[in-house]
Amino acid sequence: MNDFEFVPNQCRTHPHLFCGGQPSAEQLAEFAAQGGGCVVNLRPLAEMGGWDEGAAVTALGMEYVHIPVAGPEDLQREAAETLADAMRRYDEDHLLVHCASGQRVGALVALKAGWIDELPPEQALELGKKAGLQRLEPLVRALLSQG
Repeated sequence: MNDFEFVPNQCRTHPHLFCGGQPSAEQLAEFAAQGGGCVVNLRPLAEMGGWDEGAAVTALGMEYVHIPVAGPEDLQREAAETLADAMRRYDEDHLLVHCASGQRVGALVALKAGWIDELPPEQALELGKKAGLQRLEPLVRALLSQG
C-alpha cells in the first residue's frame, strides 16, 4: 500500500492514513484492492454531482463514513470526534480521508489532533499542514485557541 496514489494532493500523516482530494471510482477500487478498509468523505452531498460514493465504497467491501463539511461552520467538535472514531477503528488498516482538494481534510485533522488528542495547538496545526491544511489555517488556529 505504500505506493498507492490517488490524487495530486495526496499526503500521509500516519502510516495507514491517506489524505487528499476526491479520488475517482477507479482509484477507490485500487485502494480497496490494496487493503483499504474505510473511506471518509468530507464533501457534502451537494458537491458530489449525484454520484453515490457511499454505495461505490461499500460495494468494494469497505466502510464508508460521511462527515459533510460544507464550510467553516461545519468544522465542529462532533465532526472531529467522528473522524477520531474512524481513525481508531482503522488504526491498523488503511483509511482514506478526502474532500474536494484536501483543505478540509487538513483542517479536520488539525482540529481532531487539538480537540480530541489534546495536542498543543502548534503541533495540531503541523499535523493539519501535513494533511493538506493551507488557506484554512487562520480559522483552525482560532478554533484551537478557543478550545
